[in-house]
Amino acid sequence: MVADVEAVAAPMGIAIVITGAFARDLHLLYGYGIDMQRKTEDIDFGLAVPDWAAFVALKERLTASGAFQASATVAHRLRHQNGLPVDLVPFGSIETRDRTIAWPPRGDVVMDVFGFREALATAHPIVLPGNVQSRVVSLPGLALLKIVCWQDRHYRSPRKDAHDLQLILRHYLSAPNEARLWEEFLDWTLGDDFEYELAGPRMLGYDMRALLDEPGRDLVAALLWAQADPMQPGVLPSEMNAAEPERACAWLGALLRGLLDI
Repeated sequence: MVADVEAVAAPMGIAIVITGAFARDLHLLYGYGIDMQRKTEDIDFGLAVPDWAAFVALKERLTASGAFQASATVAHRLRHQNGLPVDLVPFGSIETRDRTIAWPPRGDVVMDVFGFREALATAHPIVLPGNVQSRVVSLPGLALLKIVCWQDRHYRSPRKDAHDLQLILRHYLSAPNEARLWEEFLDWTLGDDFEYELAGPRMLGYDMRALLDEPGRDLVAALLWAQADPMQPGVLPSEMNAAEPERACAWLGALLRGLLDI
């Protein structure tokens, strides 16, 4: 499937980045053998397009290839011949100043694409079976996208993004970053408030910090604080871990601490 998208996008000069659950699996399941607890049900691609005409042309060529069928109801969705849905999220020059896109023709459907530009800029090149070359979002980039996507759609799709975010937070230290804790962040371990379980989320926040400019950090920090305030937590912790929302709240607090580098 990735090969089918790359075969059309590359000649058009459109850079793609694999995001979503398949990116999660590439890192955690196939990269480090971590059980995902949930089957990948679709594949998401971010597409850096110069204008809407390029996105429309890409969709038309994908369907004309015979490998994809367009959705009659969702503008950014195709279905691959293997049965899996494929979501195409365009970003780049079509974004507004507030990092959203408004779908033509009426512009009444608005999608937040903050984080996709950052995801592409820091994506990892990969070679998939069949010598298929592409790019996959980094784990910090994926966590950023999951936070933004959760904010944008958790009322419509509760727990989906929250589940993936908690998996990344829980396993970031062992995927594989534990050596960095003792080499780059030894001072953290010497603090009176050090908790080993929170080192991974804090490191993830620190690595997310490098993806963002100051306005971007402020935006994400405000979103996280609204959810991680221990005195009045939001709904994200309970969606991440219904059995132990306090634990999830602590993870988000550590993520915020790393993001702010405090």
